[in-house]
Amino acid sequence: MEDLNKAGSNYCVYSKQSDERTPVPKGYKPFYISHYGRHGSRYYISDNEVRRMYELLNTASKANALTQLGSDVKMRFFALWQDIQDRASDLTSLGMSQHAGIAERMYQDYPTVFTKNAFIEARSTPRSRCVLSMSSFVMRLKELNPKMNVSMNASNFDAKYLSPEDERARDARMKDSLWNKSFGQFHYEHIHPERLVASIFSDNEYVSKNIDKVSFMRKLYDISCSLQGLEHLDITLNDLFTPEELFENWQVQNAWWYAFAGPCPLNGKDTPYEEVPLLKKMMEDAQAAINGGVPQAHLRFGHDIPLMGLLALMHIENCYVEETDLNKLYTKWCDFKIIPMASNIQIVFYKKKSSDPILVKFLLNEKEVSIPCQTNTFPYYVWDDVVNYFSAVMDRK
Repeated sequence: MEDLNKAGSNYCVYSKQSDERTPVPKGYKPFYISHYGRHGSRYYISDNEVRRMYELLNTASKANALTQLGSDVKMRFFALWQDIQDRASDLTSLGMSQHAGIAERMYQDYPTVFTKNAFIEARSTPRSRCVLSMSSFVMRLKELNPKMNVSMNASNFDAKYLSPEDERARDARMKDSLWNKSFGQFHYEHIHPERLVASIFSDNEYVSKNIDKVSFMRKLYDISCSLQGLEHLDITLNDLFTPEELFENWQVQNAWWYAFAGPCPLNGKDTPYEEVPLLKKMMEDAQAAINGGVPQAHLRFGHDIPLMGLLALMHIENCYVEETDLNKLYTKWCDFKIIPMASNIQIVFYKKKSSDPILVKFLLNEKEVSIPCQTNTFPYYVWDDVVNYFSAVMDRK
């Protein structure tokens, strides 16, 4: 209720969560960073859905079935449609600046990583929004240190580990009978479209014949979520909802994400294990960098689904939660805290000149977070202990 943009779910605009940094153990300095970032803010995923919403409202207008507010909403959708045509899912200017900002703060926080001749390896899935996110990140680093050496690539080869989802397995899990029964009841209890529909349509008979009230509300909510990522367009749809309606719609969306890409026990909690190839690759890359001294950072750019699964697989603080009561879920697990636009995980590696063990710390959206691995120096963990822990998790031990 303090910030209704948080109801934007995975469209929520990125904000750095913390300026707090725990002092580094004496004698240790950062030397390597392993990173995975979601692309920045983007347009709504479908321009056709926006067009269809406009056409639905325009048809109702011709039938004199819209209220004054409904006519205003129709014009908003016309403007949205004109803006999004052929741009669906494209990165916005805000999305680019989000990654430039993360890059700048990373550079400033870890100067011993980004030295003059540092070598940085950046990889992205081939989707343009991810490629441009990577480019914005790397361009800012190069502006700060022109002598830095950077290798960039975006290919289906890298996508094999950057985005290794099993769509058939996920579809099967989303059809699980226990999940569908629980979610169906939860959806019924929380989605009440009558007030909103009545505020937009003036003809009840027209609505009963032509409008699926629940679907209309859910689509309106979904499109409204995306608008906070468009700096250039002064249009909102949040005003059509009461704060309570936004909260209820977000709860349903949050529960859906929990099952679709999170560790939901109602449909098998298997989804995070799809990201085993990604976590293994990150561990292998880190070990190679430790052994060989290069690169100084691996920067990876992808999507919300693999990042959410990766964070659950790693058991990052508040990302791996098992809850069967969907009414309690929002108090323990929140999608907007995990996968806002430009969300990221950073693993920072520290070493001494002596033979002391290598330490690592984990940053989720630039906030220090924990994993359930023993340490006497939180948020710093012994890397060998982390390797053993992650290996056991991936083996389901």
